[in-house]
Amino acid sequence: MKRVLLAAGGAILAALLLVILKNEYARCLPVSTYGMQAAVAKKETDHLFIGSSMFRQGLSIDVLEEELPGSSYILSYNGNQPALMAMELQYMLEEGLEVDNLYIDLYPYTAAADPWISDTKILLDTDLDFKIRAWKLMAENSNAGFSDFFEFFVTANNEQLLMYPINNYLVSSQFRNGGTLLRQEGSTREELYSLGSLGGRDGLKEAQTEGYRQIAELAQEYGMNLYFLETPKYERMYADSDYRELYTLCLEEMKAIEAEWKGKGTFAVICAEDLDFDTSDAGSFQDLIHLSASGRDAYTKLLCSAV
Repeated sequence: MKRVLLAAGGAILAALLLVILKNEYARCLPVSTYGMQAAVAKKETDHLFIGSSMFRQGLSIDVLEEELPGSSYILSYNGNQPALMAMELQYMLEEGLEVDNLYIDLYPYTAAADPWISDTKILLDTDLDFKIRAWKLMAENSNAGFSDFFEFFVTANNEQLLMYPINNYLVSSQFRNGGTLLRQEGSTREELYSLGSLGGRDGLKEAQTEGYRQIAELAQEYGMNLYFLETPKYERMYADSDYRELYTLCLEEMKAIEAEWKGKGTFAVICAEDLDFDTSDAGSFQDLIHLSASGRDAYTKLLCSAV
């Protein structure tokens, strides 16, 4: 019986050690062309874009590199939220990344969501301290339970680690400086109007608006120019009362942050309606909120001329 207990105890300790090693040192694997560690490895970038799939599908790295002076990097994770973007920015700055111009995704639905990591690739890019802080944020603001905890620290990304050489090769072939190289086709008006709406939300979440403020504070501290970008949505979204309500709340929050801005650099909010982008062109959209490849190119050119 004693041997069984010792064996069981040894197995538990070994498993715990593996979990700790994974959560602390997976970030030390050779970087690809995507994610936080790839950005940190660059040591500096003139233009850093941090956002959700709005930025992945809405920004062309080819156009950015052609139109903007200096280097550009796009950091995008599916469902990335303001509270988490603030943590990601802080992490990269503390790791030594130098940034001149910072661009933040202003997507109202992420600001109206409870803090949560939808894209677990974030966990491959960060140390244990980041994960503990992210988990605390999630646990304090949602119904996260033990099963979520277990997935977060134990099972998430295990398949990617086991297949790391292949996975890293595939990711590197699909991205450059964080920007996707895949070309998605546009839709038709009929297809876009057949899609269901995204539904309502109960206003902006305090943790998310605090994330916006933390981003502004970091931009001030590190002397960056700060831009908040609302990428184009299909015309049907701008006619949607739920989206307009959250959009208006986000703009009010931006005005409040701008009123407190004491940074040496620029503070600006650039919305799709500020640019001459045709939001009625179905071919520029994959769905109601994501741009197609042609829409991405057109929007990025307009954005570059505005900053």
